[in-house]
Amino acid sequence: MKKQFLYSSLLLLTVLGCEEILFEEDITDDIVTIIAPSNGSQVESTSVAFSWNAVDQATSYRLQIARPTFENAVQIVEDTTVTNTNFSTTLVKNSYEWRVRAQNSGSETTYTTASFNVIESEDFAAREVLLSSPDNNAIVNTTSVTLQWGTVTDATAYRIQLLDESDQVVEESTSTSNSIQLTFPEGVTKWQVRAENNTQNTLYFGRTLTVDSMNPLKPIATAPADQATLTDTAVSFTWTRELVEGTAEFDSIYVYRNVQLTDLATKDRVTSPADITLDAGNTYFWFIKAFDEAGNQSEASDTFSFTIN
Repeated sequence: MKKQFLYSSLLLLTVLGCEEILFEEDITDDIVTIIAPSNGSQVESTSVAFSWNAVDQATSYRLQIARPTFENAVQIVEDTTVTNTNFSTTLVKNSYEWRVRAQNSGSETTYTTASFNVIESEDFAAREVLLSSPDNNAIVNTTSVTLQWGTVTDATAYRIQLLDESDQVVEESTSTSNSIQLTFPEGVTKWQVRAENNTQNTLYFGRTLTVDSMNPLKPIATAPADQATLTDTAVSFTWTRELVEGTAEFDSIYVYRNVQLTDLATKDRVTSPADITLDAGNTYFWFIKAFDEAGNQSEASDTFSFTIN
């Protein structure tokens, strides 16, 4: 029996004049009812949509997917927490078991479990090409990229297209295996793959990839000037740098206590001007390096020194 003297539906209590305290109902005895995929069902698509009925007073749901079962799991494919009563993911052809429970800040239900199989459609044209690498919206710093996808039964070849930001095809290739290495242009490109046999083809399945192979330009340190003498421990660092077209760039500052640049005083991601407090009675050596989202980096700025008396 639920402990009604402790829990009630969104009951507000005022204790000794303190702030109001919100108690959420104990949902331990509630049950999550699965809608789909139902137990023993077969899904003729690698894109699987999971759904279940809401539990009153639940604030989130924990969903897990195992292959082939939780008792004999080869892989836990998914373990996630969602606030909605639905979830979608892509799965390869195989047997699976999934389970879901409701939870709030003070309690949780038991898991409700169901098994299902992902199978390929008997209609070749309705089958899906499961893209595996690179991830959707990936950012890379090389123009030579290997694309990979899952094998489609009865396919004799795969057609691969690269599309620009206007969805115009800029390159088209074919492969008899489930991977290909292509040279991508700088910037954002959509890549898509379809499976083909002698008489039919599937739809295209695509992802977006950003290529940025250009290093940021070398920053130019401006202040404190080289070999400056300061009296204030709050030091304002400034520098300039021209931007390169591509992914977002950012700067990092490196401040050392010795000319060999081995005794690091501070390192941080910064914007100019950057105010940093240091100790008096020391000589410092500093420089700036620039980075971008693709992992490119600039040359270090010239190393400047200054002394704080």
